[in-house]
Parts: sequence; structure tokens; C-alpha cells
Amino acid sequence: MNFRYRLMQFMQGRYGVDKTFYVLFFFSAVLAIINTFFRFWVIQLIVYGIVAYALFRCLSRNIDARIKENDFVTKKLFTVTQKYNAFRQQKADTTHIYKKCPKCKAVLRLPRRKGKHTTTCPKCGNVFNVRVYK
Repeated sequence: MNFRYRLMQFMQGRYGVDKTFYVLFFFSAVLAIINTFFRFWVIQLIVYGIVAYALFRCLSRNIDARIKENDFVTKKLFTVTQKYNAFRQQKADTTHIYKKCPKCKAVLRLPRRKGKHTTTCPKCGNVFNVRVYK
């Protein structure tokens, strides 16, 4: 009980654990697993550095800077997960194909009909040909 109270006193006013901590810890674990096969001392130093930085962030009292770092990492993770979910949805959709407009790079969802078709992009109005094989 006394140790728990002292630990709570020590952590008071410190930033603590967030998503960035988990990302850093996961990345260091992956590098450590890779290093078990290759045994490079440089990779081990990088792993130690990442873990030290994650602990530094956890124990830091500069909460504003840690919040900015966490917002940056959270935005990057959101874009990665959003792209992964869109890719997974496109692979699961068997009745449509997804093509990019060559002019504005917007992703168009088109019906899957075999042959050559002319398509108009609703975003920029560009007319282009689409060829569907299956």
C-alpha cells in the first residue's frame, strides 16, 4: 500500500501512457524481434533508444508538447487505418470496380461490367475510358 501511494505521488503531474507510447513500444518490439534473427548491435541501440524515448514521454511533465506529439501520431494512424479500411472494402466488393480519375485522382466506384466504357468524373467533369476485364 505504501509503494502504491508513493508511485501515485511520483506520477502526479506527469503525462502518462497514450497511443504514441503504444506505437513506439510496438515498433521497438518489432525491431527487437527482427534483431533476434540478424544480431546487429545498431538495431539493438535503436530499440533501446525508442524504449528510452517512450519512457521519457511517459514520465514527462511537459504535457503540452506530449499532447502535440500524440495528436500528430493519432492523425497519421487515422490516415493509415482509413486507407487500410478502404482497401479492405474495395477487395470485398465484388459487384463494383474502383478506378482513379486521371485528372483529379478521385476514386470512382463503377459497376463491374466487362468491356470498355466511357466514364465522367463527378468531381472534375473529366471524361475518360475505363476497361473492365472481369
